Amino acid sequence: MSETRDHVSIHIDNILLELPSSPSKPTIYRVDEDLRYGSEKLYDPKILSIGPFHHKKDHLQKMQQHKFMYLKCLLKRRKESSVDRYVTAMRSLEEKARKCYAETIDLSSDKFVEMMILDGCFVIELIRKYGFDELRENDDTIFQYEQILSQLRHDLMLVENQVRFSMTKTGNPDDDILYLVRLFHRRYFPWPEANSQVSGKISVRKVDHLLGLVYRIWCSSFAKMTANRLVKIKEEKIMPISSTSELKESGIKFEKDTQSNCLDIKFIKGVMKIPNFSVSDETESIFRNLIAHEHFFIDNHPKYVTDYAFFLHCLVNSSKDVEILRRHGIVTNLLGDDEMVYHMFNLLGRNILVSPDFCYAGVYEKVNGHCGRGRIDGWRI
Repeated sequence: MSETRDHVSIHIDNILLELPSSPSKPTIYRVDEDLRYGSEKLYDPKILSIGPFHHKKDHLQKMQQHKFMYLKCLLKRRKESSVDRYVTAMRSLEEKARKCYAETIDLSSDKFVEMMILDGCFVIELIRKYGFDELRENDDTIFQYEQILSQLRHDLMLVENQVRFSMTKTGNPDDDILYLVRLFHRRYFPWPEANSQVSGKISVRKVDHLLGLVYRIWCSSFAKMTANRLVKIKEEKIMPISSTSELKESGIKFEKDTQSNCLDIKFIKGVMKIPNFSVSDETESIFRNLIAHEHFFIDNHPKYVTDYAFFLHCLVNSSKDVEILRRHGIVTNLLGDDEMVYHMFNLLGRNILVSPDFCYAGVYEKVNGHCGRGRIDGWRI
């Protein structure tokens, strides 16, 4: 008579058998509860589901018809009568695509492949149609109402609303995903001209999803500039800088920098040079999702957007600080109320961890030196 195994042993052994021999490296995550707390709506899609995390939500189903229409338009433009080629390609990528997500996806193989085709096609076609008027259908309501486009821009920038995508081509020499993404998001991102040169050096194949691509385009030139001037705050603890109004009282001047990447803040001979940035209804959501994207970076990877948000959090400690930055052309306030901008940056800087190699440590040190404030042994954020 064989020995009866304990059902707990069987359960645990089955789980262990299903685990991969080596850990996968996902690139699409759920937002942690500590980041979500009190700001849930900033991480959830309004009208569009992309990828599996929000796939079954009822209020997002209306856009499914648009996805099918965009796929039909793509096939018509490419003179193809069937999706056979796309299904075959996606089936070969299914396992790799599933590993992009930081949790097991509860969709059958058929449903997952269908989702990948519809969502991936929609993302690329929407951005392409935005760039090329002639590709739009006359009755496409997306391009008849700016509110819909605004909601779609918001939804496409969400950490949890991403899908692995690949490009199709139209034959148009301007049909370049880097150019089209910059064009589509130009309202929310102050792309400097210098960034276009860096964009050409970015490999789309090394980016799994749209949010990651936007992040690369926005941060690449700043990453290159700061590569040789990072200061390890573990070794040299630096006191956070004072607010804008306090720094102004200490004799520091503020000036809009029209030449640099928007993340590149400098302090030169008593002058704080900051590129202009606009604050709109979508700014907080965009920042929070980029910060959430960086939240999962390994510790030795700089967190450019998180560090930038914390810098602004330090500078903006009241509506008066916003007013000063606005009067110097540094802040363009599209919200209309300086108090609203203050509250946004006040909340944005909470519960975030800056880079071990804080991108602005050198600036902080110069500013505090100018104000007569030295280093301290500890720095808590």
